Amino acid sequence: MPRFWTRLCHAPRPLRLLLLGEMLGLLAGALGQVGVAWWIARIGGAADLSRYGALLALGSLLALPLLSPLGDRWPKLRLIRMGRLCLLLEALALALLAARDASFYSLPLLCACGLLAVLAQAVLLPAQAALLPELVETEQLPQAIRLRRGAQALGSLLGPGLGGVALALGDLLLAMSLNLAMFALAALAAFRLEAPPPPARRATGGWLGDLRAGLRAKWGVPLDRWWSLSGALMMVFFLPATGLLLPLRLQSLGLSAGWFGACGTALSIGLLAGVLGLADRLIARLDRVRAIGVALLLCGLAVGAAGLCNWAPGLVLLFGLIGLCMSVTQLVGQTHRLLATPADFRARMAAGQLALAHLAAALAPALAGALLTRWPVATVYPLLAGGFLLSSLLLLAVPGLRPFLRLGHEEVRDWYLHQHPRAFAPAQPSGNSVIDSTCLSNCSASRRLQLSLSWVRRHNKRDIPWRR
Repeated sequence: MPRFWTRLCHAPRPLRLLLLGEMLGLLAGALGQVGVAWWIARIGGAADLSRYGALLALGSLLALPLLSPLGDRWPKLRLIRMGRLCLLLEALALALLAARDASFYSLPLLCACGLLAVLAQAVLLPAQAALLPELVETEQLPQAIRLRRGAQALGSLLGPGLGGVALALGDLLLAMSLNLAMFALAALAAFRLEAPPPPARRATGGWLGDLRAGLRAKWGVPLDRWWSLSGALMMVFFLPATGLLLPLRLQSLGLSAGWFGACGTALSIGLLAGVLGLADRLIARLDRVRAIGVALLLCGLAVGAAGLCNWAPGLVLLFGLIGLCMSVTQLVGQTHRLLATPADFRARMAAGQLALAHLAAALAPALAGALLTRWPVATVYPLLAGGFLLSSLLLLAVPGLRPFLRLGHEEVRDWYLHQHPRAFAPAQPSGNSVIDSTCLSNCSASRRLQLSLSWVRRHNKRDIPWRR
């Protein structure tokens, strides 16, 4: 932990403020989720809690892709500040509702606050992901991503614990007040953040045109497409094992709720230990391709063993191992994918990745429920592990993955654009064999050059048969 804080304090000021705001935002979000879930469960019961969760999941699935063009149209720093302000307003509304009366409860108002937070996150998360490469040099980007993963793990680790302590020591108002204070600090960090001016860019085809261009780019790069789809399939099998099924597994062993907290803490500590150095050592020793293969294998085996192990400390150790493996899978390839994506498509492609993650999170409980109707929870864990391992084989079999991961950081910059220029080209009418000058004028200079060279090479080969 001291090593993480030392690295964070020595990071460039813009990066430090970005990560500090992200960590405080995650801490506040986790704290608020604990408080709101307890609020709804105490008064409204399981039925209201399921309605609340389903509405927010649907809102996330719709908001992330529909708002994705914002990140490539507007300055990312402005979007981050807007998102932080909206989250601060949502936290203020929750605190005011909690202050009215100890028995006050209104599911529509809580859902409205939750949807405001969903919209804010849909604006904020892609902008944060796309801004990171603009704050540091290329050679510093891997270290910046490690610091980001550490900040995320720390925020996710401290948030639920702080929420539980607040509810135990005081009441709901104390938890909501802490939530408001954390979001206020995150907003302050966002407004103190300074970023380089964004490159000049004009919208190429209206809002829907930009939305279609982002979807076309995400689908038009086979490597990124299959990487995202196989990763989402892995999440469908992985998320129930670390979330929904864990309390059921512990209850089947007659263990107390304290062991549930211990397993969650071990998961976050394993993730944090990985991003602070253990994952780097494994990657340096094995190389990126072998490291991700070993991490996926160990993660799948640990998930399966969680259904077979009846010893409580053993379960805690298994979840610590799962967290460590998660750190390796999250670090391998993240720098490459960020650098390979053209700068003016990063927010939209990041939003597409987040939308797939939310879709997987929505499908995971349905899969777990279907399996539980036929088998006990101890049997479901090995079944989920088998599905996870099979889907991880799909990831390792993605065409072009191995040579892509073996490229250097300078070689991989704008690699998607170089390999698949049509995926990022403006939409053109069918049969038009020339480059539309209006479309080209709306592109950045580097993209105009790439598209022009691509067009020249293509037509030279087609129109001059003897050219080699």
